[in-house]
Amino acid sequence: MIFVRLLRLLAGWVTFRVWGGFPERFLNLCSRAHIPLWNLSNENGALSAATTVAGYRRLRSCAVRSGMRSRVTARHGLPFFAHRYRRRVGLVCGFGVFLGLIGVASCAIWTINVTGCAAVDREEVLAVLEEAGLRVGCLRSRVDAPQVRFYALSRLPDVTYLTVNILGSTVEVAVTERVKQPPIPPEDVPCHVVSAVDGQLAALEAYGGTKLHSAGEAVRAGEVLIGGFAEMANGSVRFCHAKGYAVLRTQLSITSDDRDARTILTPVREKTFYAVRFFGWRFTQPGKRPDGVRLVRRHALTARGIELPLGYSEYIYRTFAEKKQPTDQNRRLLGQTECYFLQKIEALSGAKICEQNPVRTENGIRNTVLAEISAGVAEEVLTE
Repeated sequence: MIFVRLLRLLAGWVTFRVWGGFPERFLNLCSRAHIPLWNLSNENGALSAATTVAGYRRLRSCAVRSGMRSRVTARHGLPFFAHRYRRRVGLVCGFGVFLGLIGVASCAIWTINVTGCAAVDREEVLAVLEEAGLRVGCLRSRVDAPQVRFYALSRLPDVTYLTVNILGSTVEVAVTERVKQPPIPPEDVPCHVVSAVDGQLAALEAYGGTKLHSAGEAVRAGEVLIGGFAEMANGSVRFCHAKGYAVLRTQLSITSDDRDARTILTPVREKTFYAVRFFGWRFTQPGKRPDGVRLVRRHALTARGIELPLGYSEYIYRTFAEKKQPTDQNRRLLGQTECYFLQKIEALSGAKICEQNPVRTENGIRNTVLAEISAGVAEEVLTE
């Protein structure tokens, strides 16, 4: 039905009215001549209906043969609309430009969605993608996804993996951040495995070097557990890269920080600039940018949850100063608890807790924990 209405709109159609004579003979003649009629109605012996432009030209002879008179009451469709405004060239040109813009916009990038950013700033990722040629408003055919991916990985050292998927006018960018690991001496550098804390060895395994202690012995922090050397058959000693793991049972003391006042950064000056974004073009507010921390907020128009390439950005420049802020009793207890759990997570990450005794005091939370932790660290051997 929608397709039929579309064809009628493009070809044009008219509504007419016939009266007098013999209506039944008129309808029979129209049916015999295969003239399409719809929306037929009768009012006081006068018939009203709709037909095509060609059909109305043929039904006039049917009206004459049945003794009826006909008159067009309304004209509809694109041909009549174009004829009505045939002298308004600007309207036709504007319609053509509109169709051209719609065609170009359908081939452009409207939205760039970046996911997986936690430590890496999303604005930094978007800036690197723009340097690689991927930005809102660029043509989809000019975006080389593999080249953009390799360029972004070379410019973002904290990103280990990045994918660029073009889905219509939307680009999905998935980011995998790098997990920072402690510095480890190279394989060709001689090193010992030493104890990081005081405690009792629960387990010690050596994969390279000379094992100097066994399970059950007490060691101190900095003591060599696996030596970075090996004795040869002729009695000589060769330095090597010691490898292994050591599990120590040690006692840790976790105490929350108690401060009646905390130092906070308060903004003393703030200035905001605005920029309108339209398909990748930016129209920025003029003015000198002050020194300070810049905060960018992007706002985009959305339609049913989908971002459109039209919106504005706020560039907020702030200057901060340190200020002492006293805390009340509830905030003080909340801060103590938060500080305690943060220290506990940092100190006991991956550890096996054997015993613990948390106690809340006036100055905070204190906990004495007996735990088994991995406490073997590599230490380079100075051979010169």
